[in-house]
Amino acid sequence: MKKFVVAAMCAAVVGPVWAAPDWSKVPATKIPVFYPGQSSLEWVLTKKDHSASNQIEVKKRACIKCHDTDATEIGDKIAAGKPVGNLRQPLDGVVPKGKVGSIPVSVQAAHDGKKVYLRFEWDAPKSGGDKKMDAKNNMKLTVMFDENKVEFADRGGCWATCHEDLRGMPDANDAAKTHEKSKALGWGEGATKYIKESRTGLVLSGKPRGGWDKLKSDAEIEAALKEGKFMDLIQFNSGKGAKAVDGYVLDARHMGGGGSLVKAVGKKSGKHWTVVFERTLAAGGKGDHTIEPGKLYNLGFAIHDDYADGRFHHVSLGYTLGLDNAEASFNAVKQ
Repeated sequence: MKKFVVAAMCAAVVGPVWAAPDWSKVPATKIPVFYPGQSSLEWVLTKKDHSASNQIEVKKRACIKCHDTDATEIGDKIAAGKPVGNLRQPLDGVVPKGKVGSIPVSVQAAHDGKKVYLRFEWDAPKSGGDKKMDAKNNMKLTVMFDENKVEFADRGGCWATCHEDLRGMPDANDAAKTHEKSKALGWGEGATKYIKESRTGLVLSGKPRGGWDKLKSDAEIEAALKEGKFMDLIQFNSGKGAKAVDGYVLDARHMGGGGSLVKAVGKKSGKHWTVVFERTLAAGGKGDHTIEPGKLYNLGFAIHDDYADGRFHHVSLGYTLGLDNAEASFNAVKQ
């Protein structure tokens, strides 16, 4: 098989491309990312759709507690157009051709006292041969995390940002494209990810579900940002010359503003991907969390494989990140 290398990084890099940790000494955790279809936060919290909604909303039980062994099976069913949860019909009626149900990913974490390093490895599935939704990027890897201030992030990770009325979802509304704040919030193609803390309410039952149009005031959004009520977001893009993203999710998905991501580097050899994020522990910009010893951070990640875009990704459930903390799903041990 012919091998090739694709690499991209943000900011100037001094020294070797592969910096810092001796990864041979860092334990790896196997995590399945799976195809979620159109399963929004509202879907997860509605009993007629999801039988365990009470476990999540009332008992605050993390999704991984129930789905630690069957996430792959769920992804396979959704990708195959089969019902899941309490549904009698498929959760996604427009699954891209050849979309696989899940991808096993190896995750490692380490730190050096000033920076944290996250490393992801997996084998890319065979291309489904469908259209290239994002022709510039064969693959994107996104990581989001919070410091226990975003509701539901401790249970579902990225699901805290996914809603029924986002673009590509069942209750998406074209009015978002012409909203007075559409340009500032990046809603040119429709509403993007947001968290409950940025809205005056969420509609869980009936139609439409969600709360894209229930924005709090600018002052309230700014206060939430200062209080740390947001999901920190970093992203690697595989396209030639593409810059890594350091942003956040609050009232919308902001693909910029952060200053903590030192670099994001990806390499593909054959079908094998390796992506490494290098980030300062200190908050360096807007929408950045400081990562401190003794704390656990809620984390989720997603892979847009095979030129996928929008909601057509593979996602993880919610996990935790900590520094020298054996209780963390991903324990970043100092080297």
